[in-house]
Amino acid sequence: MERLRSIAALTLLTFALPAMAQDEGPSPPDDIPAIVRTFPSDDRMTIPIHIDGKGPWNFIVDTGSQRTVISRDLAERLALPARQSVTIIGMAGKAQTRTVAVPRLQYGNVIVDNIEAPVLEADHLGAPGLLGLDSLHSRRLLINFRTSRMEIGNSRRAWRDPDAIIVEARRRKGQLILLHSDANGTKVNIILDTGTRLSVGNLALMDKLIRKKRAPGLAPVSLLSVTGEMLDGLLGRVRQIRMGPIVMKDLLVMFADAPPFAELGLQDRPALLLGMDALQTFDRIAIDFGRGKVDFLLPDGSALDRQQLAAKGDDAIPR
Repeated sequence: MERLRSIAALTLLTFALPAMAQDEGPSPPDDIPAIVRTFPSDDRMTIPIHIDGKGPWNFIVDTGSQRTVISRDLAERLALPARQSVTIIGMAGKAQTRTVAVPRLQYGNVIVDNIEAPVLEADHLGAPGLLGLDSLHSRRLLINFRTSRMEIGNSRRAWRDPDAIIVEARRRKGQLILLHSDANGTKVNIILDTGTRLSVGNLALMDKLIRKKRAPGLAPVSLLSVTGEMLDGLLGRVRQIRMGPIVMKDLLVMFADAPPFAELGLQDRPALLLGMDALQTFDRIAIDFGRGKVDFLLPDGSALDRQQLAAKGDDAIPR
């Protein structure tokens, strides 16, 4: 059985509405992005975070996590006050941990005050912490895979590439779920998850593909969650994933009974967490939490085999 390690598997928390990111002072001139950060070749997108004026520490940007998470080592180093015991839901199941009070978290010109961050082990996170959706409210996350750079800016003032393909999304518990999407012709709810390297589909999707005789060949695989537990599943190569007018081809997907699907109310409906392995096939992606849209810029051919990615009409599976 092959074993894979999640960059920072999806973490959904069961308590309190998230704090909202606030701009500190006037907007920067010429709409300069709040953050411009180069991320390393191992696909982990990190940004420098200051906590209560100290730092910076490089946190992983995780659009699959509803809450910002801090490592136990860093929480103890900063002597952050303990708050409440909570249950978190990771890729491999539920786990108990405690939260700590983070009086002020800052990245670029964005300040988030008075959040409670769950504490997990640094070895499982792979970083001092995760920056979750509670710190990305009304922001636009632009990932440039060609230059290995990332920007976090204001949704309302962001410049948009006229060549980008826009896919609309609906909101569910802070997540953006892409509209008009399917896998091998089967309607599917797709969530972009920058915190996991491998794309993960639920059992409802696998079962429906099997019933329609559209399932790929499957082999056992395991994924390590941020809670330190292993998630077992089946790995297969899905022939086509469609997101609006965009078609992705031959995508590796792990099918598993991952608890976050149930937390999002998607356990019985085909759903897919689209990981970094899939996202990095694009030149650029802009996840706009303020507008509820995602902009995709397809490669120009020099960076990607055109058989792997196309606009609708090249070879789309009929419904």
